[in-house]
Amino acid sequence: MGIENAKQRWQALLGEENARFNTSARRPYERATFATDTKVSGVLRVKSKQHLQQALIIANEESVPVYPLSTGKNYGYGSSVPTCNGAVVIDLSALNQIIRFDKTHGTLTVQPGVTFEQVYQFLKEQGADFSIAGTGSTPASSLIGNTLERGIGKGLTSNRVDNICNLEVVLPNGQCIHTGLSRFVNAKGKDVTKFGPGPFFDGIFTQSNFGVITEMTFWLTPTPKAFTTFVYTIKDETKLPEVIDALRFLKQRDILRSSTTLFNDHRILGYVGEYPWDLCDGNRSLTDEEVKTALQRSLPIASKWYGDGALFCHSRAQARAEIKLIKQALSGLVSNLIFFRRPYVTFASKVLTALRKFSGKSFINPIEIYFNKSLYLGHPLSITQTLGSTYIRKKMSLPNANQIDPDKDQCGTYWMGPIVPFEGSEIAAATKIIKDVITAYGYEPAMTLQCMSARQIDIITSISFDREISGEDEKAKACHDELLKKLCLAGYYPYRLGNQSQHLLPAPNDDYLQFTTAIKHALDPNDILAPGRYDFKKQAKRASQSTNG
Repeated sequence: MGIENAKQRWQALLGEENARFNTSARRPYERATFATDTKVSGVLRVKSKQHLQQALIIANEESVPVYPLSTGKNYGYGSSVPTCNGAVVIDLSALNQIIRFDKTHGTLTVQPGVTFEQVYQFLKEQGADFSIAGTGSTPASSLIGNTLERGIGKGLTSNRVDNICNLEVVLPNGQCIHTGLSRFVNAKGKDVTKFGPGPFFDGIFTQSNFGVITEMTFWLTPTPKAFTTFVYTIKDETKLPEVIDALRFLKQRDILRSSTTLFNDHRILGYVGEYPWDLCDGNRSLTDEEVKTALQRSLPIASKWYGDGALFCHSRAQARAEIKLIKQALSGLVSNLIFFRRPYVTFASKVLTALRKFSGKSFINPIEIYFNKSLYLGHPLSITQTLGSTYIRKKMSLPNANQIDPDKDQCGTYWMGPIVPFEGSEIAAATKIIKDVITAYGYEPAMTLQCMSARQIDIITSISFDREISGEDEKAKACHDELLKKLCLAGYYPYRLGNQSQHLLPAPNDDYLQFTTAIKHALDPNDILAPGRYDFKKQAKRASQSTNG
């Protein structure tokens, strides 16, 4: 029993080329955008559900922990690194088939290796009248992987976990189950409802280590006939709480049915600009004036906050009515409120082309970003747009798209996403905590406010640094840990966790840990599947010591 026996059995099952244990095979799974000393024992590349089942049976019989990954693009949260030391990674990226697409009901069933880029191209080739909510992450990331972390997107189905069903799950012992109606033969409703007779289990397989998802069905969004997007700026930061309350008014009344987003100036600089090394040496946080100067080099308008949204309208009359209501709600609070819709964008594009020509500036074309290639319709951003921001504190030039690798290039990034009630005063309080902590450590408080529903906003914040500078790993970790603890103390808990934060939440004040531990023990008594992933063992230990002490 043990890793040596497991190696031989896995290689016999998968072939030596798909069961690798040498240093070069392991190294990519031991790197992240922050310091980690976690080591992996090997990498298994499975190409079928049956091989996965057999691989898990071997792991159980040999008592070797395994850690499944979809595509391993979890940048800022741990990348491909397991949550425990010595695990064997199970790479599922070769399970990359689109199983079925229903053009009538707008459902898409995929395997874990299917990426956002792949889905976008597939729907385009099919001439489909549907789209999936876009991702702000790399287009090479996995739909299932993102969903299992309860990742979010932009669009009507932005809260992905609310728009899935029909999970095929391989349990830690190798058994396979199907949720909802799909456990029955010839169930015609399996892709159109979450539920079937009996308990509802989909949720327990997200943010957990209870099973490995090998198939999942997604509900897509019909393409609107009068799609409209809009952008605006907030010059006076003191107006932000009022804008938030106005947006809540629009969301509660279903005028804004889609998610809507706000970005602060630091976040926008990471997306479109370069760090102003001529103004600051990186030993402190940029001042407001320095950020403004840097933004003016890339954008026609520099502001404290930028907002965008989309209207999924099916007639011009509907679009006109909703535009009128949005203008009324935001009047006097925002500046530069612009709506993009046909046929006006055609004329506006010509004007922008002329402005570029006569001004000599190559500023970004907002029509391309916010309308023609809108994330709200699932258009994938380029990898330079998504991962380029991780290089903001690096003095090196941004690599070519096919060479971008934040882990390898030692780009320092921590992500964090506190959930905040959709209320201006709450947003003001949470953003102040974020700004105060991050700037105290000398970093930029980059923030995105993702308005997920009429009640919830996720503040997506990041800490960016250069891992090649001595002492930065330690300082950035201290910043991350202090920020998470202060946010939790104030009542703003994160919607997801990374490897760096699994142990930092306070212990719950009920029997939650005993409940989840009982489920884990029933499904995985040998604890071989992703030990440490959302199982909160350290919190349980602290709670036990506190009780006994």
